[in-house]
Amino acid sequence: MKIARKIVLLTVLSLLTACGYHLRGSIALPAALKNMYLFGASGSLNAETKAVLKASDGKLADSPNDAGIVVKVLKEDFRRRVLSVGSTGKSSEVELNYYLRFQFYDNKENTLQDEQTIEISREFFNDQTAILAKENEEALIQKEIYRQAVRMLMSRAQAAIENKKL
Repeated sequence: MKIARKIVLLTVLSLLTACGYHLRGSIALPAALKNMYLFGASGSLNAETKAVLKASDGKLADSPNDAGIVVKVLKEDFRRRVLSVGSTGKSSEVELNYYLRFQFYDNKENTLQDEQTIEISREFFNDQTAILAKENEEALIQKEIYRQAVRMLMSRAQAAIENKKL
C-alpha cells in the first residue's frame, strides 16, 4: 500500500514538472534582468520589485555597475481621490491612482529606451461601517497596484533588452 502511494505521488510530481508548473508570482526572466538596479524608487516599489525578482530567481543589484539593467525612476506618484460622498459626509467610493515615469539604462549608462510611463487606477467602495477592514483592503489594493507596476516594468525591460540585441 505504501509503495502504491509513493508511486502515485512521484507520478503527480513528475507530471507537474513536465507541464511547466511554476510558483505563483514568478516570471521567466532573461539573464540581464536577473540582476537589476533600481534608482530613485519609493520604498514600496523597491520592496515589491525585490519580491518579484526573488520569486523569479533574480535580485536587486547593490550598484549600477553590477546590474544587467538599470531602471531610473524619474517620477513616482500615488494619489487617493474621493469619487462620491455618502449622506453622512464621508467618502463612499475612492479611486487610487499610481503614476510611474522611468527610463532604462545598461550598466555603462547608455540609454536603452526613451522615457516610459505606467499609469494604474483602481476604484473601491469605502464602507464606513467597516473602517478597519476598508483600511486593510486599501493597503492590499496598493500592494497589488505596485505588483502590477513591477510586472509591467519587467515586461518593458525585457523588450528593451531584446531591442538592444537587434
